Amino acid sequence: MRILLVEDDLKVGGFLEVGLRGEAFLVDRAYDGEAALEMAAAGAYDLILLDYMLPKKNGVQVAEGIRARGQQTPILMLTARDSDEDVRRGRAAGVNEYLSKPFKFDDVLNRIHALVGRA
Repeated sequence: MRILLVEDDLKVGGFLEVGLRGEAFLVDRAYDGEAALEMAAAGAYDLILLDYMLPKKNGVQVAEGIRARGQQTPILMLTARDSDEDVRRGRAAGVNEYLSKPFKFDDVLNRIHALVGRA
């Protein structure tokens, strides 16, 4: 399975990248919203792990851009911003699932498998 990981925090992103590779996922990494949009357009991903707060374009803007191109790749947003309003904005933009920070790696894996199983 090929995953686009969009996370600007080096510690969190590194933790996720190492863990995902350890589970035999192919992982490409973007550090800002603009790079995420370019990579999503150029690559065929099975899932996108997307942070909310990113440089250049936030996660909601990235999700909107991906959906505007007609891409239906499942999006799992990883965020400390999980108010009802934030979740509503993300859902309206096309985010499939949310996982609040801090999270356990097993929770990320469970959500990934659930989303890809639904796709």
